[in-house]
Amino acid sequence: MKNIVATGVALATAISFADAASAQIHGIATTKGGATAQVSTAIAKVVSLNSPLKLRTQVLGGTQQYIPVVNAGEMTFGLSNLPQYTMAKTGTGLSAGTKYENLRIVATMMVFRVGPIVGRSSGISKLSDLRGKRAPAGFKAAPLFNYVLGSMLANAGLSLEDTKKVPVIALRQHWNAFKQGKIDVMVGAVGTGVLKEINAAVNGGIKYLTLDPSDEAVKRTVAVYPGSYLKVVKPAKPLTGVLEPVHVLHFDYLFWTHKDAPDDVVYTATKTMYENEKLLRESSPLWRSHSSKRMSKDQGFALHPAALKFYKEVGAR
Repeated sequence: MKNIVATGVALATAISFADAASAQIHGIATTKGGATAQVSTAIAKVVSLNSPLKLRTQVLGGTQQYIPVVNAGEMTFGLSNLPQYTMAKTGTGLSAGTKYENLRIVATMMVFRVGPIVGRSSGISKLSDLRGKRAPAGFKAAPLFNYVLGSMLANAGLSLEDTKKVPVIALRQHWNAFKQGKIDVMVGAVGTGVLKEINAAVNGGIKYLTLDPSDEAVKRTVAVYPGSYLKVVKPAKPLTGVLEPVHVLHFDYLFWTHKDAPDDVVYTATKTMYENEKLLRESSPLWRSHSSKRMSKDQGFALHPAALKFYKEVGAR
């Protein structure tokens, strides 16, 4: 009888410890692949290995599918670029008609730089030359890219309706369509490895088209892709397709949560990321532009109170 009681007590104790441990495991909603998956994996690894908090990535499909999940408090963390977060908070663009008011920013991370790419031998020398050309459209698996490309066309006073729309499903598929000569323009992040492959596959190579930095052109751009901005990128050896100084689209990447996320969880995640900048930057080239100093950047939306508390303690706010 004693053994049975002892076994029962041991089992109860084990379950209690398991419950306590599981209570400290929190999910990061993410995508199956691409930059978001890489960034979320790095955060989960660095925080889990350097704090009592254990983070696990949870693939829930595209960002637009998990925004409502985090907003409802059914998942602790999520991440996206600032334009998509802006749409979610304001109920515009991809989130038209629904404001996800419970989302709160934890940290600003790296900067993404994206521009329109054409073939060097295409005869296309400026954005306005894309009128009547074949452009990717649809992006059913990655609808945000309709807005990315749309903002670039808007920069030149154009829209997708001014092009010959070629249906594509995902980002990689549209790269393949470009390599195969089925479309005349594609979207590419500056410095990504895939551009070397595309440059080698396209006769004559590829080049970025510059965006117009004038006030009116920028207004048209940001109206389609809110939270973005234009900056110059200069030619450098690793930057395939940057043949001359070009203005391309820049936008920040955010780590976020919901307003009722536990303070200790958000504080620990923020603190651990802040103190381990080096490990995050070493995790992949995507983190090259990340710095702890930028984590508290004012994006015009509220920080989670626990993240704000930490930033104030270190003098970042």
